[in-house]
Amino acid sequence: MKQKFDKTALIMVALLIVVLIGAIILNRYHEAKDSSKLLGTISLDNGDEKIDWGRYPTTDIALSESYTISRPGAYHFTGKISDGLISIKVSKDEPVKIILDHVSIKNTKGPAIHCAEADDLVIELIGENTLEDAENYDTTYDADTKGVVSSKSDTTFMGDGSLTIISHKEDGIIAKDDLKFISGTYYISAADDAIRGKDSVYIKNGHFNLTAGADTIKSTNQYDAGKGFVVIENGEFNLEAGAKGIKAISSILIYDGKYQLQTYDDAIHTDNYIGISGGEFEIHSGDDGIHANKELIIDGGKISILKAYEGLEAQVVTINGGDISILALDDGINAGGGADSSATNRKGAGAFDADLSCKLTINGGKLYVNSAGDGIDSNGYLYFNGGNVVVDGPTNNGNGALDSGSGITMTGGKVVAVGTSSMAVNLGQKSTIYNISVYFSDLLAKNTVIEVKNPAGDNIISHTSAKTFSHLAAGSDQFILGETYSIYLNGEKYQAFTISGIVTTIGDTGTSPQQGPPPARP
Repeated sequence: MKQKFDKTALIMVALLIVVLIGAIILNRYHEAKDSSKLLGTISLDNGDEKIDWGRYPTTDIALSESYTISRPGAYHFTGKISDGLISIKVSKDEPVKIILDHVSIKNTKGPAIHCAEADDLVIELIGENTLEDAENYDTTYDADTKGVVSSKSDTTFMGDGSLTIISHKEDGIIAKDDLKFISGTYYISAADDAIRGKDSVYIKNGHFNLTAGADTIKSTNQYDAGKGFVVIENGEFNLEAGAKGIKAISSILIYDGKYQLQTYDDAIHTDNYIGISGGEFEIHSGDDGIHANKELIIDGGKISILKAYEGLEAQVVTINGGDISILALDDGINAGGGADSSATNRKGAGAFDADLSCKLTINGGKLYVNSAGDGIDSNGYLYFNGGNVVVDGPTNNGNGALDSGSGITMTGGKVVAVGTSSMAVNLGQKSTIYNISVYFSDLLAKNTVIEVKNPAGDNIISHTSAKTFSHLAAGSDQFILGETYSIYLNGEKYQAFTISGIVTTIGDTGTSPQQGPPPARP
């Protein structure tokens, strides 16, 4: 006997499969990410810490002319070289330590210290030391050795002393392999890059006062897996760059430290990934504040971008925590796909194309954006899952306080965004947090105090605008379906409304005031 075909059951199973697939896709876009995931993309070299220097002799040298090191061991230098250098060439399996103790070296033909070959080169600083290179290098030095300190080996700096480096034409410090700083104070003025570690730059601590015609700290290896990164655990940095501040091909990981960056191009830039879990940053940038071609993850820290074309930019941006404030000439935060959407006619210029793989996720922290372009913009998905977000958006009709190519979803936190009404969007019908979209009948002035109060008179939303505006998008878990709230402007009641759904629209979307045209791109 044949069983009767149950179409209803089949339909239910099909619907269940669709729901499960949708849940998997949604979970992919809500996947928890923090900067620790980037550790797997790099290969730290701490071989210098394993050297037993007790196995090697220590030689004391009072400098007066060039000195060549041809055997492994420790060399304690004092004195001065008016025209010459310290050169190192030992077996590639043997280490050399140079102790600079109140040393002054100037070379008119090339670098002040040059390591042609060694397993590890360690430079220890005692007291004040000064190194200066030639204005024109002779032909014996290639591109990887044109620096005041140039090394073709793994190189480590340490000590309680200071090092002043004057580079007339090339780099300050250049290492072909891994470059590491454990401690010390560094004053570097470089015509080109200040610090360049081809394989990597790893800074555990120290004080860095760097001025460069090009980049201040960079790693350039684009061919070897696990290389081309910059890792900073701590330290104090005062960086002034004619191009980029901190730059890497693969990854930049910053755990802590204090940073003052003034740069013509991006302040912090990588072709791939950036992770920031702590530190205090004050950034003045002629282009982007922090830019990663692929992914930017911020777990914590205090980041103040006081000047930038765009504040934060990457294909995928995830903010898990921190105290972030951004003042931008274009977008405050931009999740876009491609290389670099820097301003036209600037270094690194080029436009992002629309890309549904782009994603901007805010899971926590305190975030303030003041932008002339879009405040928070994703070419793909935009998620608000937590944190406290405030946006003073644009005053021109070509941009909005919030913008997303694939929709906005809010599941937690608080969002307050003011800007133009012409490009205004709400916080999403797919959200689980009730939100409001308010179109004001008049153009409201700068410094307008906006308050949204519950029936008991308590503030749910409170913000003082930094510029003129005609639209408010706001979401909070304190909004309750069916409850009536009131909007106050400068202490006077503007309008009452009732939460009627996930998105409650207030005002006439067709008669809202229009503001000025979009600004010209610099």
